[in-house]
Order: sequence, then structure tokens, then C-alpha cells
Amino acid sequence: MLKENDHVKIKKANITGEIIDVSIVEGKYVYIVESDEKGVPGGYGGENSWKLFWCNKEELEKI
Repeated sequence: MLKENDHVKIKKANITGEIIDVSIVEGKYVYIVESDEKGVPGGYGGENSWKLFWCNKEELEKI
């Protein structure tokens, strides 16, 4: 089981980060991951910010 503060890799984007929130939406877990590096492609946030990504469990790999 993944939990807050776990360090993970978003498989399809090859981006690493930390889980900062875990929620249940329509009966499924949703993980918000903050990237380790500023300005990575995709996600939510400004160009020079640590981006946020909404992921499901299948998209993540604990590292």
C-alpha cells in the first residue's frame, strides 16, 4: 500500500516525487505526487515550480 511521504516514480513519465496526499474518489485511491525537480513536463503548476500529478496506484512504483 502506498502512503503519504512515500518516494515514488510515475512510470509513464519517468518522473520521481513524493506522495503528498492520498484520497478516495468514487471508491478508488488517488495519489497526488509532487515532483522532485522543478519545471518537469506535464502536471499542474508554473514553469519554475515543483509540479503536482494526480495518479492512480497502477501508475506508480515505490522507490
